Amino acid sequence: MIPAGYLLKRTKPPPGWLKTKDTKVEEVCSVSACVNDDIVELLDGWQFNKFGLANTKDLLLNLAQEASISLEGTSLFFYEIYEHELDSDGWFFDPNGWQSLTLARSSSIEVDVSPPEQTDRRMKLGYDVVAYGDFPDHSPLSCNSVATKLRTNRFCLFDDFYEAKEAVDTGKFGGGCEMGLYRIMSVYRLEGWQA
Repeated sequence: MIPAGYLLKRTKPPPGWLKTKDTKVEEVCSVSACVNDDIVELLDGWQFNKFGLANTKDLLLNLAQEASISLEGTSLFFYEIYEHELDSDGWFFDPNGWQSLTLARSSSIEVDVSPPEQTDRRMKLGYDVVAYGDFPDHSPLSCNSVATKLRTNRFCLFDDFYEAKEAVDTGKFGGGCEMGLYRIMSVYRLEGWQA
């Protein structure tokens, strides 16, 4: 896993249609903004790095301040990304099709992620499977209700990287989920970042 970047989000309890299997999801902490909102739009992508995230937390905090966006009830997330991706039409997943990560051509910002500071205590929440175009467009566990068929933790994420990869390899996201480059990302919530 390599550092991928940051997002500021307001997380939510699962919507009524997301009745999950085996576990009770209390809070959806997906990477994409289908169920939980990104607080700061990075202005049509020109401030996103080539993984569709912010390279620094300060960029997000400064943009929120400039736009007079309240940070009340927000969480700051840090993400790492698996070094490989799997291209899928949303129906078929070839477990032999993993390839090296590609970078978004629509962004001119190189990936140069500043790691969290020691005061930013990292709490690992789990692993999300994310369908990418150029940016993290969909988190099928939540936005396509795949979590209704698979066991997830209380954050609507996999606890283990290998569970996430096996779910992709065995086609658990098939049957009409989003098309795109499927990537596995570790999700961390940062504590202690507020000014």
